[in-house]
Amino acid sequence: MECKMKPVLWLLLVAALPVQAGTLRCKNALLTEGDTTAELLVRCGQPMLKEDLTRFEENGFGARVTVKYAERWTYNFGKREFMQFVTVENGVITDIADGPRGG
Repeated sequence: MECKMKPVLWLLLVAALPVQAGTLRCKNALLTEGDTTAELLVRCGQPMLKEDLTRFEENGFGARVTVKYAERWTYNFGKREFMQFVTVENGVITDIADGPRGG
């Protein structure tokens, strides 16, 4: 009987684990790195904030110029949830990170 309980206990343990880093849950769907911004907008709606991510690069004349390489979309799902920072490059999710608790 003890051998039959181990798979059940293992299943309960795995089901109780939080969603892994690099994933975002919206409307009972999981979004991960590699999903498109179209999927993100359909599942999660418009973000609270969109910020351009920039870096300095040298142009062909040797001058330093600011180049936008991505956007960071911020989602706030309320006080009981962590804010989510989603990095988007060329219409594709490249990173999902937890922020502070929402408000």
